[in-house]
Amino acid sequence: MEIQHLSHQHPLLFIQEQRSIASKKEKARCSGCYKLVVGPSYRCSSECKFYLHKRCAELELTPEISHPFHPQHLLTFLPKSPYRVPYICNFCRRVFWGFVYHCASCKFDLDINCALLESSPAKNFPISLHNHPLIFLKNHNDQLRKDCHGCEKPLSGPIYVCLDCSHFYLHEECGPLPLEINHPYDRKHPLTFLPKPPIHPEKCCCHLCKIKWKGFVYCCSLCKVELTPEDVAAPRTITAASHEHIWMLISSQISFICDFCGTSGDRTPYVCFSCDLLVHKNCISLPPKIMIPQHHHPISHSYSLQQDQSENSKCRICHEEVNTRYGSYHCATSDCNYTAHVNCATDKEIWDGTIFLEDKDKDEVPLLESIEEMSIGEKRVATIIKHAYHDHNLILSSGGDTKGDNNCDGCIGPISTPFYSCDNCNFFLHKNCAELPRKRRHLFHKHLLTLINLKEVSVCGACFRPYHGFCYKCLEEGCYFGIDIQCSLSSDTLKHPSHEHPLFLVHNYRGKCSGCLPERYGSLAYRCTKRCDFTLDVRCVKLPLTAWYKYDRHPLTLTYFGDSYPLQLYCDLCEEERHPNHLFYYCADCDNSLHTNCAIGDFPLMKLGSKINSSGHPHPLTFVKNIWNCPRCEVCRKLCIGQTLECKEPECGASFHGRCIFVLEEEVAYFLWNYSRLK
Repeated sequence: MEIQHLSHQHPLLFIQEQRSIASKKEKARCSGCYKLVVGPSYRCSSECKFYLHKRCAELELTPEISHPFHPQHLLTFLPKSPYRVPYICNFCRRVFWGFVYHCASCKFDLDINCALLESSPAKNFPISLHNHPLIFLKNHNDQLRKDCHGCEKPLSGPIYVCLDCSHFYLHEECGPLPLEINHPYDRKHPLTFLPKPPIHPEKCCCHLCKIKWKGFVYCCSLCKVELTPEDVAAPRTITAASHEHIWMLISSQISFICDFCGTSGDRTPYVCFSCDLLVHKNCISLPPKIMIPQHHHPISHSYSLQQDQSENSKCRICHEEVNTRYGSYHCATSDCNYTAHVNCATDKEIWDGTIFLEDKDKDEVPLLESIEEMSIGEKRVATIIKHAYHDHNLILSSGGDTKGDNNCDGCIGPISTPFYSCDNCNFFLHKNCAELPRKRRHLFHKHLLTLINLKEVSVCGACFRPYHGFCYKCLEEGCYFGIDIQCSLSSDTLKHPSHEHPLFLVHNYRGKCSGCLPERYGSLAYRCTKRCDFTLDVRCVKLPLTAWYKYDRHPLTLTYFGDSYPLQLYCDLCEEERHPNHLFYYCADCDNSLHTNCAIGDFPLMKLGSKINSSGHPHPLTFVKNIWNCPRCEVCRKLCIGQTLECKEPECGASFHGRCIFVLEEEVAYFLWNYSRLK
């Protein structure tokens, strides 16, 4: 069956059943939604590499539409980004390459999913809630991963959206709220609805200015009372499957410690008179059993621990004390004493929000197939294997020659025994890398991660270094997290030579790294378990403890002296100044000091000889390592020493530092973006 689609000049052939082309050398993406092609689809009848999912091909598209998101002009359908870079949808703010409805005059873009949402102007919406016109969406189909401005809960179902503010979203039920209510919480006065903080002087100390504003509030400033809409609508009783008795609301201002989570509350708790329990409303629905990537067993909630369970009362996530008189999550497996605060275990950066299901993450398709085996003691070891990410059989080498200066194609680290190699091509895998599971949970991310063989260059979501080779990537819709193999070996606690105490992992860290001093916002980091003012980001934690320098016969050691080290502050390789509080490599015998990047290179996770295409240069660039006769960088004109990028075209031969080519790419992208807007 053939169709003619307005997005392509050639007829498209229908393919009834098609396995993911992602497993082949050449990845195929749908030109409509730009997701990997899986299942029923259409492909170009000619030699074009054009694919469409069946659902994308059958969308009712017209060359032009009038859309309430952009009522000023008609939007024109385009089969791909109108710029030479991906476009950003003006509604959901995601990055796309595929189908787009575009306004050339305003540079306004809607991805195909957002353009086809059922929307209309919201009529008779109260101006007291918001002073801009709103759009009503009957169903946003999870295009918006935002929170409601009124109740601070994730958006779902019918919603209101303000396109002028770009950050104002409301559930339909949070829209038509009364401006004044009577509530038993304050029997003297009515409570007044306030959609936003009042405009008072900067140093005002009135009660309204002391409220921690999160969404809408019903308030009585005379009695110093404020309630959220959720508090107002709280039911008098709640029946939950996780508890055998009815929960009763206490509608008054009362300070309490929640028996389920162990944190304080100051109003409207729910009480179980039979069990003598006071809890937050949200804690009533805590799941009885969850799985988090920080622990390999499921953990269960209980509102008090037995004596034998409470011996180790430190939370294994934040490393602070757990008060075992109140609720916590703990591991029920014998000989396992893992315990965590309720709020730590259910943090949205750690837990994916799903209740634990048995065998949910079972790995069905192994990556490694054993071709030949031999016995070593009581163990059977595969001597020849077939790996899913290589075309040829791989042969085990367990000692002797490591075949020169080669790198593992999985983790990109130097080859060491035991490893597998290919006799037909220059492909190597550490035995441990070959045996990595296809799917796994990792403490850096809340979703299940899948092992893939990355051909193009990407950036690790933990250490932010460019890498290729094997990686663990999140395949959840709208989630782009991925980590290189070396980062995937990280643990939740570690001992680092730069600090006297153990360090533990934290998510969404905001502050400075003690090893390199840049501000970190929302990134992964390791903090001191004793709460010293010491933190290392993952990039610094992952630095090798030793490195080699061509003019030194000893290995250089990773060193951190802090403010007390007054000696030489220059790098012996690049001869530029070294910050006194940065980690560096040092040889005490020869008194040689190197920047960390000078010692290990800009691309420690890139295999020498591999190529990339860069918008900063017209030809492919090859990763090389310069030791002698180093050329100068085309951007900064300094010597390209160590790992650099080099153009192998005979009439070109340009060289670039990694940091310089990335700066050049940003400048090119910025120029093209401005050019497209002026065009």
